[in-house]
Amino acid sequence: MTRDKDKSDQDDARTRQAKGSIQEAIGKIIGNAAIEQRGSRESEAGARQAKADEASKAGKGSKAGTPKADKQIDTPIDRAGKD
Repeated sequence: MTRDKDKSDQDDARTRQAKGSIQEAIGKIIGNAAIEQRGSRESEAGARQAKADEASKAGKGSKAGTPKADKQIDTPIDRAGKD
């Protein structure tokens, strides 16, 4: 079974965010500000990456930049064959 690439990217971003949060918490527990800051940066980077992946996925499914597909033009139909 193969996973959707977009889903995989989003999972990777969320994993990065969680890893950073854990590293930040460990830094707080042991009192190491450098580890805490590194974890905070990693967590924020993962959150930004996930948000970007989400926006990218939403952009692929949208019809941005194209004419409205739902706009209908009412034209009379001549059933007798006359225009």
